[in-house]
Amino acid sequence: MTERQSSALYWGLSLSVIALTTWARYWFVASGQLNLSPDEAQYWDWSRTLQWSYYSKGPLIALINALSTFFLGATELGVRAGAMVGAVLMQLAVLGWIGIWLRRIRTAFWTLVVLNTTVLFMAGGLLMTTDNPLLACWILGMICLSLAVDKGSLPLFILMGLFLALGIAAKYTMLLFIPLAMAASFWIGRGQDMPALFWPRLLKSLGIGGAAGLLPILVWNATHDWAGIKHVLYRGAMAGEKAKVFFELKNFPEYLGSQLGVVTPWWFVFLFIGAWLVGRQLLRRQAEPVFPWLPRPMAIILTVFFWPVWLFFLFWSLHAKVEANWSATAYPAGILLAAMALERFVHREPRPRWRFAWPVLGVVVFAVLHLQAFIPFDGEKNPVHRLRGWQELGQKVDEARQELGGADAAFVFGSEYGVAAELSFYVPGQSRAYCLAGGRKMNQYDFWPAPDPSAQNAVFVVKGEKGKVAERVLELFESVDEPRVVTTAQGGRVGQTFTLFLCRGYKGVWPAQEGGSF
Repeated sequence: MTERQSSALYWGLSLSVIALTTWARYWFVASGQLNLSPDEAQYWDWSRTLQWSYYSKGPLIALINALSTFFLGATELGVRAGAMVGAVLMQLAVLGWIGIWLRRIRTAFWTLVVLNTTVLFMAGGLLMTTDNPLLACWILGMICLSLAVDKGSLPLFILMGLFLALGIAAKYTMLLFIPLAMAASFWIGRGQDMPALFWPRLLKSLGIGGAAGLLPILVWNATHDWAGIKHVLYRGAMAGEKAKVFFELKNFPEYLGSQLGVVTPWWFVFLFIGAWLVGRQLLRRQAEPVFPWLPRPMAIILTVFFWPVWLFFLFWSLHAKVEANWSATAYPAGILLAAMALERFVHREPRPRWRFAWPVLGVVVFAVLHLQAFIPFDGEKNPVHRLRGWQELGQKVDEARQELGGADAAFVFGSEYGVAAELSFYVPGQSRAYCLAGGRKMNQYDFWPAPDPSAQNAVFVVKGEKGKVAERVLELFESVDEPRVVTTAQGGRVGQTFTLFLCRGYKGVWPAQEGGSF
């Protein structure tokens, strides 16, 4: 096969990967295999009250939801359309960066294969959470930086600042881009002359972009007692009781295991092989470079944008509980490193007998994730169990509400923000549900109006099977009926179990959130 024929083949394969995976995501969402996750429902609820920012995240996720549901309606497809568009955008960016700019279409193809069979990206392409726009902005920012150190043109810096601002508005983790871009540029500059005006343009791009992304967040926090900033400090164990414990080992194994899960174990191995090979090449410890086509600036960018982020959260897990997706920004560079190692493994001579085993295994995982309705694996041990049954719950709650006089006479509230968000989306009519205050951490629902004092009754929903209602609920009503246990189902699979309490005679006084837990 000639080089031209090989290039045409891999271009066709790459475009096919993007088209087929996009179709699979659309089919998955349109077929209604899984309901919205609590966070997805919450972000959709945010979009109905657009603000400068929100309690736990910036405003971008709400804006995306507002736009997508404007065109497609307040449906699962309408909410998740943003995730599917983000997934396409990331893939096209990778294709343009590696396939067109570096002229390595074969490497671009293997990068798309790894990207689409990594659990983090697969979930991010289906669920409309903040990780999706964050990763899109992160990848586009990296691309702008890699082109800017070569070309130095002003539009690249403007775009980098724009993606930085949007990324911060998606998730605060995007702030890490600023020191990483500075460190990578400094390292690159030690070995080559930078384009004219590179440093002043870079500093302006990062400074203006960072300020623009932070401004709406700071405005909201300044008018809400800095609740969002406190939330970040408490979640990261930089404030509160958890901050007093500097070192503990109990969270480390769980976090490290979670990274194997979000990347998938075999790509995790290839990732570190690729990172090691690129590192050796940068340090010039090889007579012949393993990746002779890889420009030194890009090798530095991949190294700087992977190792510091990954190691930071790894070591932070020795201080606090770190969620699996907090290190997501390490993996755009990491996935490309894994793809480079995979490509070398598949195409080396002599050809390994099982060279396609890992990509095939990745395709199997992709298929399993997108065929949840056909997988005979029920119960709470199934990772997607918490995404089943919300729609049926909404119908049951509406039936109970009708017994109490309908939507005009009865409101709906839950014991936690996730339940309130799901009820807001799935109870017919989509009236905003409320989150019972007290005995929990603060959330966005605490900043919105309480139920109308003129309401007469309510339906209270708790996850799991409960024998009696909480005392703080009894204080709000004249009487509360006996519990009604609802076991849901979806697509022939057992869903979650909930308990409903019909509350009568609302006294018109809604409790305030107590304590300072963020």
